[in-house]
Amino acid sequence: MRDLLGVVRAIYAAAKDGGASREELARIAKVGKELSRALDLAGAPQQGASGHAAAWKVTDKAMLQVNDLVDPLTPAAPLLLAARSRVTGNKVMTRSKTPGR
Repeated sequence: MRDLLGVVRAIYAAAKDGGASREELARIAKVGKELSRALDLAGAPQQGASGHAAAWKVTDKAMLQVNDLVDPLTPAAPLLLAARSRVTGNKVMTRSKTPGR
């Protein structure tokens, strides 16, 4: 769940850097909030087994929504650069391919 949340955060950052609309950003954020909720459910000791079951149910639904956020033709570079910049705290600029590649 935590890894998938990181992927969704990278998708959000890349979409924001790419000039996505408010609606698109809200759609991505909604998936992230669902995954955060699933993490809360899974980590709440008072919830016990029912909390874990609920967390998986929420996660399964969120995974389907993540599939709708990207398609097979979505370039990975903006996602990786956005994730890297969030980890390092530095804005990473895309570079053009070197001639001859």
